Amino acid sequence: MNNKRLFELDALRGLAALAVVCYHYFYRYDAIYGHKNIPIAWSQPGKLGVELFFMVSGFVIFWTLNRVEKPLDFIVSRFSRLYPAYWCALTITFTTVFLFGLPGREVSISDALLNVLMFHEYLDVRHVDGVYWTLTVELTFYFWMFILYLTSRIDKVEGVFIFLIIISVLHSFEILNVPILIYKILMLRYLPFFMAGICFYKIINKDSILVSVGILLLSLISTIAIYSLKHFIIFSIFYGVFYLALSGRMKFLSFKPLVFMGSISYSLYLIHSNIGFVIINKFYEMQWNPLLAILSSVFTSILLATIISKYIEMPLLKYIRTYYKENKNTSTTTTQSDNIQQ
Repeated sequence: MNNKRLFELDALRGLAALAVVCYHYFYRYDAIYGHKNIPIAWSQPGKLGVELFFMVSGFVIFWTLNRVEKPLDFIVSRFSRLYPAYWCALTITFTTVFLFGLPGREVSISDALLNVLMFHEYLDVRHVDGVYWTLTVELTFYFWMFILYLTSRIDKVEGVFIFLIIISVLHSFEILNVPILIYKILMLRYLPFFMAGICFYKIINKDSILVSVGILLLSLISTIAIYSLKHFIIFSIFYGVFYLALSGRMKFLSFKPLVFMGSISYSLYLIHSNIGFVIINKFYEMQWNPLLAILSSVFTSILLATIISKYIEMPLLKYIRTYYKENKNTSTTTTQSDNIQQ
């Protein structure tokens, strides 16, 4: 798997983030507060950028678990990737909404403090920013993958997930009634996309290609029941683009601005929603051009995401992983020395 393919994967992540930003600033804002004389319907499909994120996660997490040497390696890897940027974005977002207000989306300080866990949704705690719901899904996926890894069942992941996807389809057809909490814990709505990412990893690495292609197609077909035929068509495009990008057939995705957007996509996703809404609200209050408000929100979000990524996310990620690696090596050396002495 060469760097170009990784660059293209980053670019896809960046495009997904931009699609979600457009969805929130046009379609979602209109649903909550109401836009004036702005076309919004075109941005609705941007909501599905989240499903593309889940495909990337399936690919990356399976790849990560195939490289780690011990369980703690995976925990440190995921913690360093997710939490520093999240805590920073959480603090900025809560402070902004607290100072300037955002009707219907404010949360208490106690709820904000519980948000630091990232799995606060399971505690029935409101999100500081609505987009954080996807982080609950991500953590849940990590948890189940980690359990499979700990029990040496990671090679059985396709069978386990396909079984759950079938359960999801039966639930969608009302043949089975899965309780809401179980439905959420088992990620039954989003599992096809995580499964797709895993299958793409295996296909690109020429691992059980026929089986992986078959399961990939089943995961795609399941979206007809879980979502709709219209969504299935869109997801088919996602699957096709994902494969072409990974196989090096979409070289234009290596375009530096797209790769850059991919590099800040996580921070951009975390920081854009409520802060953008605050800016758009203020522009409406001052009766300024709403399109200019949206452009200002996009610019501000990208700027904040760049700062968070450059000064928080990446430095702390490197520091945590380096510190862990050095201490792990020291611990290994000490253990080896003790064994020799014994």
